[in-house]
Amino acid sequence: MNLERQIERLNPPQREAVTVPGQTALVVAGAGSGKTRVLTHRIAWLIDVERAAPAEILAVTFTNKAAAEMRERIGELVAVSPRALWVGTFHGIAHRLLRAHWREAGLPETFQILDSDDQQRLIKRLMRELGDDSLKPAAVASFINARKDEGQRARHVDTQGFADRALLAELYRRYEAACERGGMVDFGELLLRSNELWVQQPALRDHYRRRFRHILVDEFQDTNTLQYAWLRNLAGPDSSLFAVGDDDQ
Repeated sequence: MNLERQIERLNPPQREAVTVPGQTALVVAGAGSGKTRVLTHRIAWLIDVERAAPAEILAVTFTNKAAAEMRERIGELVAVSPRALWVGTFHGIAHRLLRAHWREAGLPETFQILDSDDQQRLIKRLMRELGDDSLKPAAVASFINARKDEGQRARHVDTQGFADRALLAELYRRYEAACERGGMVDFGELLLRSNELWVQQPALRDHYRRRFRHILVDEFQDTNTLQYAWLRNLAGPDSSLFAVGDDDQ
């Protein structure tokens, strides 16, 4: 498919965004304005016109469905194998990194992923061991997940503020220890530990900075504290960062 012809079909603001020069760009647009279309055409433009190697491109989105659609659309625009592209969710990409660098991340090679049901079962057992059932496991899981989304380990949690805070912090500490002993990783841990890799292993971070010369982010307005930190740590001074988002969301 002729990419130039496809780009001509975009409206003027979309074309401008797709072909914008420079290292960093933030595209702000409302719902239904074709933000994801801009992102996929931008990737195709980088490959076809800027001559970027597919392996130099990292594209991050928020759902597996969106990532699959993005890979498919890129494949329709330029002749590239979907396997050559790193396109996925934050957690999916973090998982891929940890599988490749389990030793540096302090994990067993065969670490297990906990889903939400596994997580709550573990918390329920820890509460039973603690002899306290005053909280619902789902509420404890929500607390732990929220702290991880903020980049906080159990040792960083402020126990001041409300009556249950000390109990929640203790359960988080025990949960963290149980996961460490069992070689288990929940979804929040994937990204938290991946971000800690960037901070604690600068040589590894610099390797991926050199590899991913172009970083593209969909739905940028939805990034939380940890996701933003992960991106900031990965994007080096020479990185090209292209983000699309909706300031009304």
